[in-house]
Amino acid sequence: MELTKTGEEYLKAIYLLSEENEEIRVTDIAEKLNKTKATVNYNVANLTEMGLIEHETYGNIHLTEEGKKRGRKILEAYDIVYLFLNGILEIEASKAEKEANKMKATLDDETLNKLARYTHKTLGLYSLDCGYDLNKESCRACARRKNTK
Repeated sequence: MELTKTGEEYLKAIYLLSEENEEIRVTDIAEKLNKTKATVNYNVANLTEMGLIEHETYGNIHLTEEGKKRGRKILEAYDIVYLFLNGILEIEASKAEKEANKMKATLDDETLNKLARYTHKTLGLYSLDCGYDLNKESCRACARRKNTK
C-alpha cells in the first residue's frame, strides 16, 4: 500500500504532535488538522495497516520506527520546498506553507535533493556538496546540524 498525499499529511501531523507530547489521541489529530474524528479514525486505520503507527481503539497513537523515519522525511521535504518558496522566491509565509504542502507531494526525491542543494547554497546556509540525499537519515541530520550554525 502506497502512502497517499492525505496519508502523508496525517503522518506529518502525528510526527509533529509526537515531538510535543508522548500521548497522542484521535482528538489531538482532529484538532491539528481541523478534521472530524471519523475522518481521522479512517486515516489512522490506514496508517496502522501500513505499519507506520500503532493504535488501540480509544487509546494513544504511537509512531513505529518506520513511521518516525517516514515522518521525518516528509517534514524535511516540506521544509525544503517551504524554504525555497519563502526564502528565495519571497512568497508570504502562510501562502508558502500551503503551496509547500501541495508541491512536496508531487516532487520526486531526485528533484527534492537538487532543490535542497540549490536552496541552501543560494541562501548561504551551508554547503551540500556532500551529495545530499533526502533518503539518507545522516544527510537530513547533517543538514539540520549545519543549518543551526
